[in-house]
Amino acid sequence: MKKLITTTVAMLAVLAAARGQDEEPAEGPPSVPSKITAVTVYAGRAQVTRTAGVQMGQGTVSCTFQKLPGWIDEESVRVSVSPPEAARIADVRVARRYLARSDDKKLREAQEAVDKLSDELGALDDETKVLDAQAKHIEAIKVFSLEKVPHEAAAREISVKSYEDVVKFLARSQLETARARRKLAVKRRELEPELTARRRALKEVESLTQLEETTITVVFDSPRESRATLQLTYMLPGATWEPVHELRAAGKRPEKAELTSYAVVSQTTGEDWGDVDISFSTQSPAETIRIPELEALFLNSPQAVARLKGGAKTFVKAEAQYKAQNVLWYNYQNPGQSDADFRSNIDRQEGVNRRTAQVFETLRQRGTTAHFRGGGKPTIRSDGRLVRVPIGRDELRATSRVVAAPQASLNAAHTIEMVNTSRQPLLPGQVSLFHDGAFVGLTDLDFVASGEPFSAFLGVADRVKLERKFDRQFSSISRGKRTRMQVAFVLTVENLGDDVVPVSLTDRVPVSENSDIQIDRVRILPEADPDKQGMVKWDFELQRRETRVFRVEYRVDYPPAVVRQQRTMQEAMPSSSLMDADLSIQLEALESRF
Repeated sequence: MKKLITTTVAMLAVLAAARGQDEEPAEGPPSVPSKITAVTVYAGRAQVTRTAGVQMGQGTVSCTFQKLPGWIDEESVRVSVSPPEAARIADVRVARRYLARSDDKKLREAQEAVDKLSDELGALDDETKVLDAQAKHIEAIKVFSLEKVPHEAAAREISVKSYEDVVKFLARSQLETARARRKLAVKRRELEPELTARRRALKEVESLTQLEETTITVVFDSPRESRATLQLTYMLPGATWEPVHELRAAGKRPEKAELTSYAVVSQTTGEDWGDVDISFSTQSPAETIRIPELEALFLNSPQAVARLKGGAKTFVKAEAQYKAQNVLWYNYQNPGQSDADFRSNIDRQEGVNRRTAQVFETLRQRGTTAHFRGGGKPTIRSDGRLVRVPIGRDELRATSRVVAAPQASLNAAHTIEMVNTSRQPLLPGQVSLFHDGAFVGLTDLDFVASGEPFSAFLGVADRVKLERKFDRQFSSISRGKRTRMQVAFVLTVENLGDDVVPVSLTDRVPVSENSDIQIDRVRILPEADPDKQGMVKWDFELQRRETRVFRVEYRVDYPPAVVRQQRTMQEAMPSSSLMDADLSIQLEALESRF
């Protein structure tokens, strides 16, 4: 056991040396310690800003940012120096290198350690085979001796001592064989875990031959010795976000509502974001790469900015490297930990990214983009776990109303109507609803521009009873060359509570876009005018314990074949007029009532 512990410690030292080999002093410009200070998250990628303080010497000065992930989009890199007069950027170089080569000493040592243990176990196998053969030989001698005793006893007298010598020889031989076997078993128990650990270590070192890291070298022309701050910005894949909201209201008739928006972000970029200024954008990733359009080097600018010209093709290459190396990088950064959760988080992140990319593309097509600053300075690790970051909170004036559409549902809905008074739009996303501190449920929010009204569901208005009945007394049908139906519906709205309830009641009258279908004799009580879609709306206050009755009547005149034709057209041509198809379904449903 002591030998195993010693060997394991030595093996871990080999691994540590393999991981730290890039920490050995290397020829070339010195590495500057830097910290991630700002991140902007897009759909499918992130823009990361690193900050470093450097001491500028007079003349040409070089420094490097090392140990960056190997999938940085190298043509998205830009560097700035502050104050601008401290130095002029002369060159920016991006290089990648594998963390290990196939001929590295550490890799050879790890392979030799595995081979040595494999040889030792092979020797144990050989010794075990010899002992097995020896045991069989002893057993054969034992059988032979026992069979020989009766014959010898018949021919001559057998001395007790001779028999005793044979028995002792057999016992001693069997005991020595068993003891040797136990020693071999103990050695095997010691060596097999050690071999497993060494093979794992070899696999980790071998993985370094497939894993790249990025080094960025910056060259300056400095007029004098001074202290300056460098900012390095680059794009890399492995991050995404989606908007979600929480809406909270209180009271029977809320006059205000608190709307909080969050960005749910996850990232597997290979770098932890700790204590960073974070922002979120709906901008198209391709457009992000092209903004701003600078040449490969932009020298002597007021901001002293250098940027390598970006393009979508370079990011495709970065994505391919990310997919090939990301899990290896995670294992390299987290030795000994299982990557099962990490792989699961990547799969979930890809699903979120596909969904978000579609939503943001829809916004882009309507000419809308939005940029949000995250609240606080969160820590977001590169393990793909979801983190909620607040991006907005507003207290909105609200108007409470009960919405009733008994043709669709006999449950009235308690809603609040609001106007987005913030300067930012509300992005499409899931909304968690809370009323009087209780979780009501989930709903979806469409895009709401600044200044645009919108409404939200707050639960079922169980104190409002709805009813919609087909009035047979005032309905009739006659069939011939043309079918004529006189249709009447009675709508009843009853307030079962003791509070006055503002109600918005909706019904509809069919609208025909087919000249063969005629609709006339429309009668609505209380009087209301249908809109172009045939929607009829009444807004009123329902007093405590009050019941209100509404009527919708109309006549439909059409040839009987039109229903069959419309049904056939709908099945054969799904893109045909939805209004006509919907009307044919209504006509069939109405006919079935007679």
